[in-house]
Amino acid sequence: MSTNINSMTPIRIGNLMLKNRIISAPSTMHSMSDGQLYPTENAMAFFEERARAGVGMVTVAGLKVGKDVQDDGAMTAWDVNAPNHRNKLMELVERVHYYNAKISMELIGIFPEGYTVSDGCSIMGWGEGHEITRQAMEDFKNDWVDAAEALVECGFDAILIHSGHSCPLAQFLSPLTNKRTDEYGGSTENRCRYLIEILDAIRARVGNRLMIEVRISGTEFEEGGIELEEGIRIGELIQDHLDVLQVSAGMHNPKWMTWVHPCGFRPPMPNVYVAEAFKKSGKIHVPITTVGAIDSVSSADDIISSGKADMVTIARALIADPELIKKGLDGREDDVTPCIKCMRCHDSTVYGHHFQCAVNPKAGLEACLKSLEVAPGLTKNVAVVGGGPAGMKAALVANERGHKVTLFEASDSLGGALKFADFVEFKYPLAGYKNWLIKQVEKNDISVKLNTKAAPDSLKGFDSVIMAIGAEPLIIPVPGVENAKVATSVYGKEDTLGKEVIVIGGGQVGCETALHLAKKGIKASVIEMRPELAPDASTTHRAELMNEIDAEPNFVTITGAKCTGVTADSVTYEKDGKTETIKGDTVILSSGMKAKSAEADSFIGCAPEFVEIGDCVRARTVEQATKEAFYAANNL
Repeated sequence: MSTNINSMTPIRIGNLMLKNRIISAPSTMHSMSDGQLYPTENAMAFFEERARAGVGMVTVAGLKVGKDVQDDGAMTAWDVNAPNHRNKLMELVERVHYYNAKISMELIGIFPEGYTVSDGCSIMGWGEGHEITRQAMEDFKNDWVDAAEALVECGFDAILIHSGHSCPLAQFLSPLTNKRTDEYGGSTENRCRYLIEILDAIRARVGNRLMIEVRISGTEFEEGGIELEEGIRIGELIQDHLDVLQVSAGMHNPKWMTWVHPCGFRPPMPNVYVAEAFKKSGKIHVPITTVGAIDSVSSADDIISSGKADMVTIARALIADPELIKKGLDGREDDVTPCIKCMRCHDSTVYGHHFQCAVNPKAGLEACLKSLEVAPGLTKNVAVVGGGPAGMKAALVANERGHKVTLFEASDSLGGALKFADFVEFKYPLAGYKNWLIKQVEKNDISVKLNTKAAPDSLKGFDSVIMAIGAEPLIIPVPGVENAKVATSVYGKEDTLGKEVIVIGGGQVGCETALHLAKKGIKASVIEMRPELAPDASTTHRAELMNEIDAEPNFVTITGAKCTGVTADSVTYEKDGKTETIKGDTVILSSGMKAKSAEADSFIGCAPEFVEIGDCVRARTVEQATKEAFYAANNL
């Protein structure tokens, strides 16, 4: 057990004592809602696991403020006003308290009737609203107060008022969005007035029975918005009306969402410096929490011991590995499954409405996993064919369950389809996960056979065979296509491509390949048949990707264009009824991948148990590779 862990030091805030300084950040449970106006068992099990993970406080997301709470068929809607809905909220409180953790509820309110702070202001990224009236502001303030009181009655220890990222309250704080001419607009003091009135009204109603935490964007980055100095001034003005100040950054739009939810386009933990500026300004006396891709106990310790913040808030890293704290305290941080920052958890609402994680196959199954899991049986001799993410995960799970595992890989190294990430700066989270898998395989009792292409006859004697041989590039039937290099072959060889390249195919892989080259100073023209780029990318990542593309002058977009011919230095295409030809030094083909189904099927019958997983079933994502590997190995 590690000692002198700063993040594990208890902290007293008013009447509340937190057992440590790691807070589970609010994770929106839209994809765990079945229409009930109270937490489902899936949602409760998820937040209970956050408490079991060892955090000092679990923040539940996110209660809508207002009396007219309805199931809209998509988002989570919990009605804390109805007495018979509070039972499940109270049960959730007790399940978190069982693990000696405190529980907070994030409160986020969308102004009613299309209101925003000022005319023309965006309503959380969609539509334009009209200036909220004084009466509507008063009613909305009362809704916040009523919600806070109801949460006290349910046993909640704290609330987090979301006043950052262009949420309605944040719109009042920002000079970019607040164009009011009354006492709520203009000066910093005026712009803070409404938030302070809400905080004071809540305090007057609930006293010290709730710890009040407020999130703000310490900087919005946008010209005309909140800059760091102004953010500190806002914190200075509101601090006497709250207990904890959570300092985030960014705005709720594609341009700045990469700071709200830091991804590979940003360095590790990019927002800590903002909290640090607040903490070291000498102007803020309340505890400060930092948020934004905090990845480990050691990172939390460094942040706290160096005086950058008093507490840290973690969301995605705890979803990727709920044992993050335990492993950190045991000196096993190398074993923590790294988050790849893909935002699949955040985007679960648009993918079948089931909460999922690309690297943690148990995510979303917390409530039913015990009934699904099969206890390990007799030790089996297991062959895993293919050393990509699916094969490595299957080997690890099978080994963990006590089986004897041999992993066959035809190339000279493990990594499979993820090897490209080593060469792409903005794919460093994915490269980290790939390298983590490799290290886990190496440190466990798994026999690895590199440069070994398995054949059905060579697998005789194994009890079980898991096929994970992946996919291969799809070659489109276009004259001269043999002159093109497939996208997977250009990584690490960028200096051989020339100054201008043409990429055929504008899906996520093609766009990321072109963007990677463009960032290296190579002019990259992308030809895509569909009307838009990267339609296969997840919602949030696509927005982030398109923002990077729009800002890259070396990236040239040609959409609605059908490729009709290829030479070594040109591509001919049809667009709007016209035939065009574009010249370049190298042509790169990124038209998708196809499963090695026939090759995989040729192994059928080589062992009593046989299963195919990952891209050899169908070319898809890391998430599917991870899930299928976990399922297959758990059922041996």
